[in-house]
Amino acid sequence: MANKSKIGNVEWGLVLGATATVDTIQVFLTPFLVPNRLIDIVMGMSLVLYFLMRGVKLSKNRILALCLSFLIEEIPLLDALPAWSGDVIYTWMSVRAEEKL
Repeated sequence: MANKSKIGNVEWGLVLGATATVDTIQVFLTPFLVPNRLIDIVMGMSLVLYFLMRGVKLSKNRILALCLSFLIEEIPLLDALPAWSGDVIYTWMSVRAEEKL
């Protein structure tokens, strides 16, 4: 496969840990009215750049998942959900399924 992802399971775990940390920090910052929007913009752009640099094909479904995660993070109360972590899990599982084909 020419376009195979260069991300191994350990690296996926580290990315998931990083996004889970960001999701957790955002939950604790919300009551203090800290602008989580800037964090979400940086996080979304960082994930896209990281996936592209590591050979993850950004298919239509993966782009939609990223956009949905960003949208969830922008809605008050829903932004407490671990949307970034969910996006990484979805991308990880879809990449693994694609590689098995």
